[in-house]
Amino acid sequence: MMLCDLIPTRRLTKGRSLPELVFFVKKITHQANINCRTALVALIYLQRAKVALPKHAVGNDDTTHRMFLGALLLASKFLKDSVWTTNTLTNRRLYEICGGLFSLEEIHQLERAFLTLIQYECWVDDKDLDAFVQQHRDDFSL
Repeated sequence: MMLCDLIPTRRLTKGRSLPELVFFVKKITHQANINCRTALVALIYLQRAKVALPKHAVGNDDTTHRMFLGALLLASKFLKDSVWTTNTLTNRRLYEICGGLFSLEEIHQLERAFLTLIQYECWVDDKDLDAFVQQHRDDFSL
C-alpha cells in the first residue's frame, strides 16, 4: 500500500504550492519525532481509510497530505501515555510543523473527518501490528 495510491486526486489548489508528498512525510515525521510504532499505527489507519473510501472517490490535490496528517495525529494520540511513545503530537504542534500549509482549524477538521472515515476504529494491538508488518514485509524490505 502506498500513500499516493489511497485516492485518485484532481488538481484544485490555486495559489498554494503543496510540497511533494514523500518530502512532506519525511519532514513531518522528522520534526514531530515520530517513532516506528506510531508510524506503523498510522499506516494501519490509512489502510482502514482506504477500505472505507467509496469505490470511485476522488480527492483534491491535498487529500493525501490531509489523510497522512489525520492518520499520524490519531496514531500519536492513540499511543499517548503508553510505553511506546514519550512524544505525543498535538493539533497545535502539527499546525506549527506544517508551517502554515494548513490552518489550525483545518487540522482540527481533518482529524474529525479522518476519525469519521475510519468509523472511530482506533484500536490497534500487537496482533494487528504483526499482521500488518507480515503483509507488507516486502514493502519494508524485511
